[in-house]
Amino acid sequence: MFSLIDWILILAYILFAFSIGILLSSKAGESLSSYFVADRKLPWWWLGTSMVATTFAADTPLVITGMVALDGVSGNWLWWSWAIGYLIITVFFAASWRRAEVLTDVEFVELRYSGRGAAVLRASKAFFLSILFNSIILGWVFKAMSKITAPFLDWSVILGRDTFASIQSVWPGFLLLGDLNTTLTVLVLFSVVVFYSSMGGIQGVILTDLFQFALGIIGAVVFAIFAVEYVGGLQGLYSKLESIYPGRSESIVSFWPRFGEGEQGLPIQVFLIFIGVQWWIQYHSDGSGYLAQRLHTAKTPKDAELGSLWFNIANFILRTWPWVLTGLVCLVVFPLDQADQFRPEGILVQSDREAAYPVLMKVVLPAGVLGLVFVSLMAAFMSTADTHINWGASYLVNDLYLRFVKPNAENKETVLAGRIAVVLMAAIAVLVAAQMQSIGSAWKFFLAMASGLGLPQILRWIWWRANAWTELSGMATALILSLVLYPSFPEVRSDYLLFWTAMGSVIVSIAVTFLTPPVSDNVLDSFVKRLHPFGFWGKWGGEGARRAFYQRVKIWLLSIVSLYAALFGTGYLLRLDIGRGSVYLLVSVASGWIVLKLWKKKD
Repeated sequence: MFSLIDWILILAYILFAFSIGILLSSKAGESLSSYFVADRKLPWWWLGTSMVATTFAADTPLVITGMVALDGVSGNWLWWSWAIGYLIITVFFAASWRRAEVLTDVEFVELRYSGRGAAVLRASKAFFLSILFNSIILGWVFKAMSKITAPFLDWSVILGRDTFASIQSVWPGFLLLGDLNTTLTVLVLFSVVVFYSSMGGIQGVILTDLFQFALGIIGAVVFAIFAVEYVGGLQGLYSKLESIYPGRSESIVSFWPRFGEGEQGLPIQVFLIFIGVQWWIQYHSDGSGYLAQRLHTAKTPKDAELGSLWFNIANFILRTWPWVLTGLVCLVVFPLDQADQFRPEGILVQSDREAAYPVLMKVVLPAGVLGLVFVSLMAAFMSTADTHINWGASYLVNDLYLRFVKPNAENKETVLAGRIAVVLMAAIAVLVAAQMQSIGSAWKFFLAMASGLGLPQILRWIWWRANAWTELSGMATALILSLVLYPSFPEVRSDYLLFWTAMGSVIVSIAVTFLTPPVSDNVLDSFVKRLHPFGFWGKWGGEGARRAFYQRVKIWLLSIVSLYAALFGTGYLLRLDIGRGSVYLLVSVASGWIVLKLWKKKD
């Protein structure tokens, strides 16, 4: 249980979140544009920080702890590889999303395509992204929060044993997130999220995100400091890893995959899938989803680009190492072979390595600091939950209700529909979370299920021949293959199933593209005049579009070098390898300087 100071910190944060919703409710209620895109007036650092806060969910440190236990530090390539795709968004698409001036990325479908195929695609994507995909994301976020709260809150003490027993006797089993105790905690926190996100709209969400990001980073860093000090500092951490895992510690702390069998670390073939395939099969490969929703709020296209760049820097360079270091400490305090060897609390970790993160909090953090770190994870949970219920609601209202049910609805009616949609999204997400077992496995199944969206969404920006059926066939193929392959081959590593799902969807979508007619000339002409895309646009774009595309490819590749060099340079410094860390950081600065020079003359 928490101390008094811990409770004060927790309740103060909840009060803050409530206040934001109340203060911004009247502004958000003015129009659908105010509610979902904040009247397109936000500066780059607001929207970029909000993007980081959203991806910094309560589940993330738990999943990273599990990855480090399974594959060592190199297991983080599962999400480090995403930087390749996120930088594509910055370099190629961020400004274009702002110039498109659509309310949702799904609405963009009928800007790029036309006819029955575009209408079917818009409705299909709105349904699948809001109800199916979004609910799975929220489900694993809820699951993570239930694991985090489990060691700390006891509702039988808070409510009294008799009251708790009465609730337990009538509570439906299909609505349990582990047990009733953790279920009540998550539902109380989520009720706060539903209130302020439904009242304050996207501006309320983003404003709380700024505070949540600061809390999240501070909490992660403070926890990492206490955790590392608990095992004797960085030198003590690495020496203890060597003594507990003789002959394996180097592969555990390595940033790179293993080439031999029987070693700790990420298999090389899985690494190749991550860097060769995974980044371009993401459902947000072109910035779609909640990333586009943030880009839509930018004051200018330049703000959209800068916000996306700040997101990449903060997401990978600032956030990685506190979690990785804490994950390594978990391997020392709760050894893989016998988690309770040094601490009795390790019994909770033996069957669930993701739980090591919150259990370690209870072991190493003193009163007050524990409350701060818990609030930071609570903030991370809220920042992700509020985004996804607002984002999902935007599809239900703008792309289903307004597009197909009542196109002439007035502002007040659409805002009310948005608030109802937020509550609906919340209810569906709770049902999904109750059925979810592992966060990490849910992550990977979700990636496979959404993999059919990745390449078609990139192609629609750079290739005139892509059409609505390209996206529809890719999305449907990935959905079917994931539902067939994952249950049929439960013993096969999910990364391999992801590869075959992605390849199947790519083959089908490209074949369908050439078997179906292209988008009409007048739609393509209008699209190119409005957004000036670069790439292969035939008679609509000419040589200029191709030259602009190749120039941005150079910027993208050098940006990848700069970001990864900064990421690993920082990592080597924390491994006390000053020489190698300094070289990587010099490479980062040099390549970043070249990127800046190219960026200034890109247009």
